Amino acid sequence: MGKVVVFSNQKGGVGKTTLAVLYAFWQREKHDRSVCLIDLDTQGNASKTLRAHAQGVGAAGLFVQGTEVKDQLAGQGRLALAPASRNLADVELAKAEVAIPVFRRNVEALSSLFDVVVIDTPPALGLRMSASLIAATDVVCPIELEEYSIDGVTDMLKTVFGVRQRYNPQLRLAGIVLNRFNPHSVRQKAAMRQLVQSFAEYIVPHTSRRARPFRKRCRRVCRSGRWPRAQHVMRAWR
Repeated sequence: MGKVVVFSNQKGGVGKTTLAVLYAFWQREKHDRSVCLIDLDTQGNASKTLRAHAQGVGAAGLFVQGTEVKDQLAGQGRLALAPASRNLADVELAKAEVAIPVFRRNVEALSSLFDVVVIDTPPALGLRMSASLIAATDVVCPIELEEYSIDGVTDMLKTVFGVRQRYNPQLRLAGIVLNRFNPHSVRQKAAMRQLVQSFAEYIVPHTSRRARPFRKRCRRVCRSGRWPRAQHVMRAWR
């Protein structure tokens, strides 16, 4: 069974879709792994980028009983897309006790066909985000170093840990990604210090045994204006 990696945040505009698409390409090109990206965001930006890889089954269909994902996606190459559509808005009106187990089974089926399944969620807590976390093995939380984005981190972590405790004990928080860092912004540097004080063990790049050295590194970053290269971000949940 392959990994199921969710890119999620309860606030929009933090680079969630961009990181999800880059991660999918990185897994395919760098590690030669087969990847299926599920676009659950009605904006469909990931679907526009990967439209050449769209397959017969759409993301909304993964919530419908009777969808045969193996028949429609088997043998579809190294990169496949379950694209977004307007029908995703109707998913939020479905009965959670029916739609979420169906989605979870379909994602499990996809993870048997692909090495990695990537899910781009909508920027709001609802049925689609909950279903994604319940079906996932890993979750990545991109944030922007702005006041409103940081305020949402605690809520997102509560959601992730709540899902892990009640529905999916295998769910792992792969990390919080500080996106669009401006080394010349005093406000963003202060915000990063605040995050490090509260969530150092979750911020990428990290390992749990190196939380203290990472705090020191962040302080050096704040002073020098240099941020780790993108490769470190990818390696954190390789």
